[in-house]
Amino acid sequence: MSKEECAQAGDSSFSSEKHAQLILAQINKMRNGQHFCDVQLQVGKETFQVHRLVLAASSPYFAALFAGGMKESSKDVIQILGIEAGIFELLLDFIYTGLVTIAVNNVQELIVAADMLQLTEVVNLCCDFLKGQIDPQNCIGLFQFSEQIACHDLLEFTENYIHVHFLEVHIALQTLLKEYCEVCKPSKENKFCSFLQTSKVRPRKKARKYLYAVGGYTRLQGGRWSDSRALSCVERFDTFSQYWTTVSSLHQARCEKDSMIFDCTECYDPVTKQWTTVASMNQPRCGLGIGNTIERFDPDENKWEVVGNMAVSRYYFGCCEMQALVSTSSYGNQKSEKWVEVASMKVPRAGMCVVAVNGLLYVSGGRSSSHDFLAPGTLDSVEVYNPHSDTWTEIGNMITSRCEGGVAVL
Repeated sequence: MSKEECAQAGDSSFSSEKHAQLILAQINKMRNGQHFCDVQLQVGKETFQVHRLVLAASSPYFAALFAGGMKESSKDVIQILGIEAGIFELLLDFIYTGLVTIAVNNVQELIVAADMLQLTEVVNLCCDFLKGQIDPQNCIGLFQFSEQIACHDLLEFTENYIHVHFLEVHIALQTLLKEYCEVCKPSKENKFCSFLQTSKVRPRKKARKYLYAVGGYTRLQGGRWSDSRALSCVERFDTFSQYWTTVSSLHQARCEKDSMIFDCTECYDPVTKQWTTVASMNQPRCGLGIGNTIERFDPDENKWEVVGNMAVSRYYFGCCEMQALVSTSSYGNQKSEKWVEVASMKVPRAGMCVVAVNGLLYVSGGRSSSHDFLAPGTLDSVEVYNPHSDTWTEIGNMITSRCEGGVAVL
């Protein structure tokens, strides 16, 4: 019978709750028998035979690792850093079975590793386990640990617990104060201090910071520049655990090559670990610089300043001439979600260094406009943008002209 005939006969669709469990059990059986496994994961001295599809479907980390344009995507053996083999095996068992063994002696390492691999369900299960273990003696240490790993749900829970049980906690602190001068000894095997870590040595609130490497282009060793390809993959460096990991990839591969000039904009949410498309810029740009001119987040004031960059101006006898732009755009009030034009720089430039300091935007160096097919010259000039007065001011020049450099605030 056709679908139309079935519908007319009053047939209905039925679902089986056991189907997914049976499929998962069969896939796990294949893993144990090493059937259809297509990649090996090297974790410490241990090697795990796994299926790319299963891991990619379970974790955005592995989805980006296998399909985000990274060099590991084509390898048969991939090394996973920053996780102990025993902890990784527990997480791998969860991926293939939906079950995970959580205990007092592994929960700290497990929740950190699960966060790294973006296994949100395991993170939530670990948080629930820790909530069930809380008492006046360990709540301070648990609060400190939740700060270290930036687990906001657990942080809020422990903070509320401390407020409700303040008197009991105060008594327990008298015991903890005896260990006030004791500092956890760092080691490669144990990166996380005990829940009884003293407040004297704990990191500042929200001290966990990340560095992100977004897009760009790659070229095989010994290959030609024409063989370069743009990347959509994104990597994150955890300054707490000192390891690089992958996160969700961009929707659009991006790099500074002149053949890739877009006006589309994407926004990354570190909580959901996902990229979303936001309002497009007013004109296509590449090789741009960006900086947050307001250090304190305010929904009505927050601005992202995007300064002049390279864009195609015209084609002449097959040659692409690049023209440095002087325009500046601001992605301002997030409620409006739109780009607006603000004051232009005094000097047209591209490939410049951009950094925000104390609410001001500093732009240094870059390339000048080229004419008559001459190579563009590098610049030593520096300008400062004030978002409150919407004005640019030239300040002292650098000693050496430069472009495509790096800049940081220390």
